[in-house]
Amino acid sequence: MSKKLSLPELIEHFNDGIKEAENFLCLARSSPLQHEQCLMLDVLLYNVAKAKQIAVTNHNEDLANLFLGFECAIGAMRSEIMMYVLLKRDDANAAWDRLVAAQMGCLDAMRAHQGLSNCAKRLADLQDLERVFFPPQVFISAGFVSIRLDCSICGQPTSQCNHLRGRPYMGQLCEFIHRQPRGDHIALVEVPADKRCRVVSFKTKDGHKNRITWELTPYSEGESYSENEVLEVSTIFLALQRFPYMESTEKVLGPMTPSDLLPKIA
Repeated sequence: MSKKLSLPELIEHFNDGIKEAENFLCLARSSPLQHEQCLMLDVLLYNVAKAKQIAVTNHNEDLANLFLGFECAIGAMRSEIMMYVLLKRDDANAAWDRLVAAQMGCLDAMRAHQGLSNCAKRLADLQDLERVFFPPQVFISAGFVSIRLDCSICGQPTSQCNHLRGRPYMGQLCEFIHRQPRGDHIALVEVPADKRCRVVSFKTKDGHKNRITWELTPYSEGESYSENEVLEVSTIFLALQRFPYMESTEKVLGPMTPSDLLPKIA
C-alpha cells in the first residue's frame, strides 16, 4: 500500500484481496498461478499485521481484534490454496496438514472478531472437502501433565488471571502455556483437539502402509512383521505449531523458480 488509506478503505482493501484469492480455491487452477496468489497473500498478511500493530499502539482493542481476524482468515485461505498445490504435487500428507491449518484459521477468525463470522461457511466447505479429498483418518489424543499453566497474554499462572483461553485480547488469542510438561497417556479418538495428530502408517507384511496415500515403504534392515503381533503404527501425537496457517508460502511450498512459470509441453 503506497498511499495512506482511511479505515473503511483499508478494510475494503483487505476484503478485495480475500475476494481475489477466492478465485484460486479450486483444484483445477494453474499451480504456478496459485503459488503466485499465495505470495500475494503473504504481502496482504504483512499489511494486515502492520495495521493491527497501529491499532494496538492506539489501544483500539476492537480494531486490533478485527485485524487479527483478517490475519486468521487470510492465513486460512492461503493454506487452502497450498493444499491444492500440494495435492497436485502428489504430496497428500502435507496437503492434509494444510487442510487442517485452513480449518484452524477459519475457527480462529471467528473467535477473533464477530466481523469474520462468515468464515463459518468456509469452514463447512473445508469439512466437505476433507471428506472428498481424503480417506477417513484415525486420530490421536495425547494427555500431558504440567507443573503449571501460564497465560499467553499476561504471563501469569492461569489460576491467577482472568483471561479466557481462545478469546481475543488486543490482537492476540489467549492460549495456555504448559510449563515442564510430561506425557501421561495417548488415546485413539473420533473428535481430536488437533487433526494433525493421527495415525500416519501401519505395519503390513510388505512394509509400512501410509493411511492417506496407501503407499508402501519397505522395512528397514532389522525390522520385521508377524501376523500374531499387536498392530504397530506410526503416529503424530503432538503438533507444536499452534497457528500453522501463519506459516509462509516459501516455508510450505518452497521458493518459486523460473521453471514454475514455463508452459508445460507434452
